[in-house]
Amino acid sequence: MNKKKGFIVGLFAIGVIVVIYPHVAQFINNQIQHTYVDHFHAEADTIPTTLKRKKINDARECNNAIYQNDEGLSDPFTEGYNPLDYTQCSQVLKERSLTADTQGNTTDIDTFATLEIPKLGLHIPILLGASDYALSQGIGQVEGSSLPVGGPNTHTVLAGHRGMGTKEMFRNLDELQPGDVFYIHTLDERLVYKVEGSAVILPHETDSLRVKEGKDLATLLTCHPYRSNTHRLVVYGVRR
Repeated sequence: MNKKKGFIVGLFAIGVIVVIYPHVAQFINNQIQHTYVDHFHAEADTIPTTLKRKKINDARECNNAIYQNDEGLSDPFTEGYNPLDYTQCSQVLKERSLTADTQGNTTDIDTFATLEIPKLGLHIPILLGASDYALSQGIGQVEGSSLPVGGPNTHTVLAGHRGMGTKEMFRNLDELQPGDVFYIHTLDERLVYKVEGSAVILPHETDSLRVKEGKDLATLLTCHPYRSNTHRLVVYGVRR
């Protein structure tokens, strides 16, 4: 009888662990991401103004090259997705993080900027590129789209997983509605984008993600529907 009781208690304990583990792991991972965000902004506060301006100007020169040589972009969740090589982007891509030194050394996960979505209670690092590593750590800037520093003739596309079991990421992106806002925090500026609308598209339908002349745009991209990757959910934002 005692063995049977012990077996039942053991099964119950395993069931409890299975149920609560994802929630505990998600809480811990959210705290880790907040640490990366806090570290990025603490590091940014130590950078001299002149160096901040140079780093932002380097990023804008890269964006101008992307605009002038528009080759489009590929879906980051599809095989065959490669970074584009623009000479004007070499220093930015070498440093990776806006808080890195000129050799690319940094003490965090190469955070380039941070994304804040108040409605979702989300504040998460943005990394350059949408590699598996970048998407496991935070949100990735899709190669071929503008770097997330704002300005005319830019369209940054920020990709994130629709949740990873133990990480929230863009799981609730479908809750954003026209009129909602999200923020991109750079070294010394908060860029405010207002949601203009959303759409569900196929992976190869990337025309709406191109740079539009004179516009300052940011689009959030994730797989759709939840727990599938047959389509993409895109949320379009325009700079206020």
